[in-house]
Amino acid sequence: MIRLIITDMDGTLLHNDKSMPKDIFRLIEQLQQRHIHFAAASGRQYASLRESFQQYASQMHFIAENGAVIADGSDNSIIETHPLPPCDIGEMIRLARSLPDTEIVVCCPTVAYYESDSPILQANIAPYYHARKRVKDLTAIQEDIAKLAVLNIRGTAQYVYPHFSSFAKHLSIVVSSFEWMDIMMPNVHKGIGVKALQQRLHIRKDETMAFGDFMNDYQLLQEATYSYAMKNALPQIKQIANYETKYTNEEDGVIQTIKEVLDL
Repeated sequence: MIRLIITDMDGTLLHNDKSMPKDIFRLIEQLQQRHIHFAAASGRQYASLRESFQQYASQMHFIAENGAVIADGSDNSIIETHPLPPCDIGEMIRLARSLPDTEIVVCCPTVAYYESDSPILQANIAPYYHARKRVKDLTAIQEDIAKLAVLNIRGTAQYVYPHFSSFAKHLSIVVSSFEWMDIMMPNVHKGIGVKALQQRLHIRKDETMAFGDFMNDYQLLQEATYSYAMKNALPQIKQIANYETKYTNEEDGVIQTIKEVLDL
């Protein structure tokens, strides 16, 4: 019996233009009627995820910032965070500043901070960070920092990741999409968010269904017996998932699969 369903957002639940499938809110209602919990897992911040699901956010849980922030939508509370060590943050911010065509966003549990007024950053930050604020100096931020998000539209795997190799020895550095790279505490990923929700809701791995498409969904899928790689997923994700959807994200593969499996 499935009691918890968790889906990635970009490339999985959302269409390529970032639009939400039209049947998602009706599906959330149907799942609630069956006492099945529904959660979104994403590199996006919690505030952005709540905005995406509007009034239905109160019926959900959220794994935000690729697992660095876990939240309960029913009372709008942060359940768990994993802040970065302050000693590394300033050095990484200065390194990102020095790289060509590279921008950095400092992600706190409830708000994201940025320095640049670059049109490229503005266009790319808006879909992921609804609660955001521009500041003069990111190194002066005194709050707990859950994640650093680095942007390079030429590709972070090639142009950013190699420069951060020394930090990868003691931090988790994940290329979360072609243009974004996330830096978090070691062993912080969507999988620990799944475990946190399973423990909180008293749900087992074999009662969990999960959907993903990219490398930052790797551990997410490993924590669910009913793990589905999207038809459009990376080959590495298809290899570790137990199932593959018949449809892509453009074809509403998450919704189609849930309806078929649960006979909705």
